[in-house]
Amino acid sequence: MLLVLLPVAAYAWWRIVGGHPLHPGWPHITLSPEMRQYVPGLILVALLAMVLVVPMVAAGRSPHVQYRPSEIPVAFDDVVGLGVVKDEVIKTLNLFLAYRTFRERMGGNPRKAILFEGPPGTGKTHMAKAMAREAGVPFLFVSASAFQSMYYGQTNRKIRSFFKQL
Repeated sequence: MLLVLLPVAAYAWWRIVGGHPLHPGWPHITLSPEMRQYVPGLILVALLAMVLVVPMVAAGRSPHVQYRPSEIPVAFDDVVGLGVVKDEVIKTLNLFLAYRTFRERMGGNPRKAILFEGPPGTGKTHMAKAMAREAGVPFLFVSASAFQSMYYGQTNRKIRSFFKQL
């Protein structure tokens, strides 16, 4: 904070010592009477434009929350009750982490993603967090309802923004 305020204070002191003190306040703008009648309307139009444009621009950002691998408290040892799924996920993760070897030796492309589906509380997010920690990659969490927007085209923009983060 000192680095920000020190140059401002030095400039103000230099102006005072030089005989040109600062005069805080609104700048003095001279407008003809014909132009003065348009100022309130222009201010109203500018405020209305900001009210309409700012939410549309801000609504296009991805609503995800990113967790670094060190912030994820879940490991594969913590995942219980999903034996077959856990084994398949570990195989897929090992294949994904060694994709160059897989491509060079076998000539194939590994899976690019895993889709977990099922009712709430079955361990989908828990398993995904364990995968992210094991692979050493960030975990991006987002709820499907967070992608919805009241503005036309913003839902698509949010989804594209989310996948750019991957």
